[in-house]
Amino acid sequence: MNGSTWVAPKVPVLYSVLTTGENATDARVYGPNTNSFILEYGQVVEIILNNADAGKHPFHLHGHDFQVLARGEENAGYNFTSDDALTGVNVPSIPMRRDTFWVKPQSYFVIRFRSFNPGVWLWHCHLEWHVASGLIATFIEAPLELQKNLTVPQNHFDTCRAGKVLTSGNAAGNTVDVFDLKGVPTSPAPLPNGFTARGIVALVFSCISAFLGMAVIAWYGSKEIGTSKLVAGNKKHGEDIIAKESSDSLLVDQIR
Repeated sequence: MNGSTWVAPKVPVLYSVLTTGENATDARVYGPNTNSFILEYGQVVEIILNNADAGKHPFHLHGHDFQVLARGEENAGYNFTSDDALTGVNVPSIPMRRDTFWVKPQSYFVIRFRSFNPGVWLWHCHLEWHVASGLIATFIEAPLELQKNLTVPQNHFDTCRAGKVLTSGNAAGNTVDVFDLKGVPTSPAPLPNGFTARGIVALVFSCISAFLGMAVIAWYGSKEIGTSKLVAGNKKHGEDIIAKESSDSLLVDQIR
């Protein structure tokens, strides 16, 4: 999402909101890979989702039913700004409301909602393995209002303690300086273009192993095949019993 893969922080975002005071309104507290956006209470939020992928994605928003203003056709383009996306679009006076909406391949859509529900809400693709891959953003809605009105039950803290999950501080678990993100979980680095030195070495040894394997198969296949002869054959209870004697073993096959 926006070039960043979502990675779970050491402290769940909700607990960071509740334990960082006034700094909870600063997205830096939640780390670089939670894709966090701070929403003010009562704000009209517009999302333009540009899909550069050749597949379609059903996007789901927690905590809200959003209004759909526009959706581009397949391959309509995916570099739209707010003005571009709504140019020439007759936005209905009463737009349809959804909590999940799918974007077409290499296209876009535009939605809006009003931030009247303080909380930490995920915005993500509803294909489960895309969620696991990190196609997620986090909307932190009215964090200071959330601090005033939310009380976390003790059994939640007990569960976190049992699972060794931190419950205070920033995304890295730091409580003294909440902008110190040393040790915060981050996504793997992008794959390099072309071969690295380690990749070249791995490729060379893979090729050597392949040629050695083929040589062994050719050597084994070229060995002389042992001879065998039929030593007995009779019928019993409707079955043909054939015994074969070879240079290696005595084989008995039953053939109906």
